Amino acid sequence: MSEIERIQRRYRERDADQRLSGFWKLSNPVAVHLMQERERAILLGLKRTGLQLEDASLLDVGCGRGQEFASFIRWGARSQHMFGVDVSEHRIKEARALGLAQVELITGTALPFSSASFDLVVQNVVFSSIIEDETRRALASEMLRVLRPGGWLLWYDAASSGARDKHFRDVPLIEVEALFPGLRWDWCRLTTHLGLLRRIHATFGERGMRAFDLLGLCKTHRLGWGQMR
Repeated sequence: MSEIERIQRRYRERDADQRLSGFWKLSNPVAVHLMQERERAILLGLKRTGLQLEDASLLDVGCGRGQEFASFIRWGARSQHMFGVDVSEHRIKEARALGLAQVELITGTALPFSSASFDLVVQNVVFSSIIEDETRRALASEMLRVLRPGGWLLWYDAASSGARDKHFRDVPLIEVEALFPGLRWDWCRLTTHLGLLRRIHATFGERGMRAFDLLGLCKTHRLGWGQMR
């Protein structure tokens, strides 16, 4: 079984698991807290970069059902300038059913776009799903290829989660910067350890989660903006 086939099968298993797929519903305050924390960090980064989304072409690598599209459109991006790719056929079908026409199924690491096509390339917990070094390097090379000079890569992924899952592998900072040479990065740490965050919410509620965030402790993920020099 190839690495891409393993990832496809794992996505099918995860989507069939109601416990996992149901976590990110808006009725779950822990999930909402994590999503809002990440959105705030992205918006702060957008302000720092000076990137004008209304004029930008955007590619979401690992777009899934197209969840990121709605956020970026709300922040000013134009739908006709937004594209997505994913290895999961059923997720691409669901995205198209929602009216997202510019999403494509890929069966490897090659991206079906010309070089220097995008002002912004986004990846959200894609690389932690890739176990093989070769596949990580190949996808990173393709993302760099389609990024325009002066363009931005938006990265969000696990850095030190400690997860015990054979289908999951953290991506430490030193590896990210080696995968994407030539980018100038601005980093922040996000996402309180999920087990801890659940306990905080159970004991102290939403105010407790917000207060703990201010301490900046036990963060398992990194969000970064990397600019092509």
